[in-house]
Amino acid sequence: MSDEMPEGYTHEPSTSAFVNHIGKIYNKVVIAPDGTKETWVAIRIEPHHVNTWGFAHGGFMAAMAEVGTGGGYEPGGPPVVAIDLQMHFVAAPKLGQLLEMRGVVNKRTRSLVFAESKAYADGALMFSCTAIHKIVGG
Repeated sequence: MSDEMPEGYTHEPSTSAFVNHIGKIYNKVVIAPDGTKETWVAIRIEPHHVNTWGFAHGGFMAAMAEVGTGGGYEPGGPPVVAIDLQMHFVAAPKLGQLLEMRGVVNKRTRSLVFAESKAYADGALMFSCTAIHKIVGG
């Protein structure tokens, strides 16, 4: 598998052992033309992510959906945990493809963060999801 960093992304290991166990997840922040902050994450599909047929496993995609929504976590900010995750599977990326997720926070209250994400491989939609995260500290 390619260890080459996707253009425009950076990588720093997560403070979460589980997230690091999934694989090398790349990050970038983009400000859309309308001013919306988009948090992008990307991961190369590796052999331990796929099923017998070489497609990304649904459980892996669900984990990446949670990572991709981000819950509005800001470095140094309070912890957030997913309390609701709704997924719509459209397709599955194949071994070797780069899976990119665009996450957006739609609303933040004192105790909840409402976010959504869409995932793409080679420009094709793989899944979309919405999430509600609970702010549990701070």
